[in-house]
Amino acid sequence: MLSRGTKITDEYSRSEDPKTGAIVHRLTHSVGGNHGLFFLTPSIRPGRSGQVTFVTHRAHIPQICLFDFSNKAATVLTDEPDIHPFSPAFSADGKCIYFSTRQGVIGSVEPESLDVKEHARLEQAAMGECAPSRDGRWIVIAYKRQQRHGLLLLDLMSGTNEILFEGHMKILHPQFHPLDSDIIIFAGDPAPRLWMIRRGEKKPTCLYKNDTDEFIVHESFLNKSNDLIFAIWPYRLARMNLYERKIRTIAEINAWHMVSDPSGRVIVADTTRPDRGLLLIDPSTGLYETLCYPDASCKGSQWDEDHPAGPEVWAALRDQSGEDLSWMEMKTDEVYGPQSTHPHPSFDHTGKQVSFTSDRSNSPEVYVVEAEPYIERLEARKQEQFDSLPKSSS
Repeated sequence: MLSRGTKITDEYSRSEDPKTGAIVHRLTHSVGGNHGLFFLTPSIRPGRSGQVTFVTHRAHIPQICLFDFSNKAATVLTDEPDIHPFSPAFSADGKCIYFSTRQGVIGSVEPESLDVKEHARLEQAAMGECAPSRDGRWIVIAYKRQQRHGLLLLDLMSGTNEILFEGHMKILHPQFHPLDSDIIIFAGDPAPRLWMIRRGEKKPTCLYKNDTDEFIVHESFLNKSNDLIFAIWPYRLARMNLYERKIRTIAEINAWHMVSDPSGRVIVADTTRPDRGLLLIDPSTGLYETLCYPDASCKGSQWDEDHPAGPEVWAALRDQSGEDLSWMEMKTDEVYGPQSTHPHPSFDHTGKQVSFTSDRSNSPEVYVVEAEPYIERLEARKQEQFDSLPKSSS
């Protein structure tokens, strides 16, 4: 097992994407593999674009690390025995990184002091990724305990926690509204996909009643707005206002995992089947520009389909006890993953850099690409399109 404070050096390299010319920084290079955080949370440290968090598997047990551009080296932050590798998330101010374990613990580590703290424990629960609120007070996390799924809410100010609700529907990827920490959205699996619940309420609201023939996936907020962006796989990138609840197409493109920059003026999305690279997409016009090509393997049998995995798929993966396993429990997900083979792009707080993961070297590694010139190119194309529109005469 790696020890806290261990330095990882001599793995950084800089290159240009051979197709787009974008400047790409490779931060890691090791046997065992490394990957960024889940795409819903930035891997680049909030407020500090020179530092990037990743999870390393080089000692066969996942540990959280922090890369620093100033010395081109990384520091191992944890030496925990059972961190869920896609659970870490920065606090809104970047001062600590929250994580969950396969034993039902929600903890945090401070990068400077390396202090590790336990915030909550839910016995016999498999936990998903941590989702902190923008105001820094709350964390919400999905869990599975026995045959029931639920949402656990942590109040970091009071140190208390509560179960928002629990039921039989599979729950994935909870997120706080960027402007209202009373509102949490989450995904139901397989359908309906889009749900919302308010703190203090015990009953969630279905936002859109899709069926299993409409493959809605990878929803996130169009930053500081009431709009969700998501894929209707593999046909289009769409958006929907939380209150109007009418789906509108942004672009007919196979956008896969998508998040907006802090201003909401541009979306970054990876693509697969076919691989069109990382795309920068204008949410108002649907225009897009290719940023770079991660060349990741993008594994997962269900991505060959246009519908989510049904009960028969999960039934085939039951463990010896006959229990249906969720993605939080499976050590290797071959239905929608492995997740480390997916790029999972995300912006930094300035909107000028994008981090992603790629296994193009036969092992997952962490990269950062300089996005600003390509955003400027996209903005210029948008202006050209506007200028070409017929002008009304006075």
